[in-house]
Amino acid sequence: MTPAESRCILQHPDWRDACILPSPAVRDWLLHEGSLTRKLQQHCARLDVAIAHEGWTDDDHWLREVWLSGDGIPWIYAQTRIPHATLSHAAAPLQNSGNRPIGLWLYTQQPTRLSLHWRHDHTSDTYARQTVLALNGYPLDIREHFLSTFPYP
Repeated sequence: MTPAESRCILQHPDWRDACILPSPAVRDWLLHEGSLTRKLQQHCARLDVAIAHEGWTDDDHWLREVWLSGDGIPWIYAQTRIPHATLSHAAAPLQNSGNRPIGLWLYTQQPTRLSLHWRHDHTSDTYARQTVLALNGYPLDIREHFLSTFPYP
């Protein structure tokens, strides 16, 4: 799957609230409230991050798009959108994460979850989730597309 295809899936408007449950096979992943990074690390010997894009958007957000791979297999395409104010006041280290997963730093900050949504893309038969977190009252948006190679139990 290409970055453009994953972006399209992540931008689609048909997100479902976390109170509507997905199938049991994917529920544990889509509705996980802790660090997805830590959860992924428990399911592989090596978790790698490859940056697809990083930079400022026209609407003054820092956008980071990455591929997360477990043991060399691409599992997730992730987007993190951080407003300028959030980056300036609460999340400056995220701008310099490089090939490190942001979840390792982010969840040590004890963010507040503002929302959690998920969606099933029927065309690709893949799933995605969207989480809005707040760090010291400043929001950031994380979207993850679980690729067809993701090893659900």
